[in-house]
Amino acid sequence: MEVHSEWYDKIVKEISLHKDTLSKKDYKKYKLDLLLRVAKRVDNFSALCGECQMSQPEITSLTQGLGNLLQMPSKEERKSYFKTINNIIKHLQKQHKLVTKGQYMGIGVAIGAGVGVALGAALDNPGIGPALGTALGVAIGIAMDAKAKKEDRVI
Repeated sequence: MEVHSEWYDKIVKEISLHKDTLSKKDYKKYKLDLLLRVAKRVDNFSALCGECQMSQPEITSLTQGLGNLLQMPSKEERKSYFKTINNIIKHLQKQHKLVTKGQYMGIGVAIGAGVGVALGAALDNPGIGPALGTALGVAIGIAMDAKAKKEDRVI
C-alpha cells in the first residue's frame, strides 16, 4: 500500500468532490485524471525536489479553483489552468525522467511513417512502405511504453 502525504489526500478529496458533480465530458475536458497523476508524482518527489515542493501550492490552487473554472470560465482562466499543468509535467519529464501515457507510441508512429515513406520509395512500392513503417513504429512504441510503465516512469 502506498503512503501519501496529507496534502495529496486533500487533493484527491477535492477532485473527487468535483468528479461526482461533473459530467464525464467535463471531467475529461479538464483532465482531472491527469491532474491527479501529476499531483501523485509531485507528492512522491517533493521531499527531494524544491521545484516539486513549489508545485504543490500551484496544484492546490488549481483544485480549489475548479469550482470557479467549471462555471463559465474565461478563455484566459482555462489557458492558465492548462499551462500550469503542462509546466509541471515538463518539469517531471525533464528533471525526473518521467513520460506521459502513450508518449513512445506517438513518437514511434511518427518515425515509423517517415521511415516507411522512404522504404516505400526505395522498394518502388509507395503503398506498402508507410504501412510497414507505421506498424513497426507502433510495435516499438508499445514496447517502450510497457518498459516505462514497468519502471514506474509514467505520469
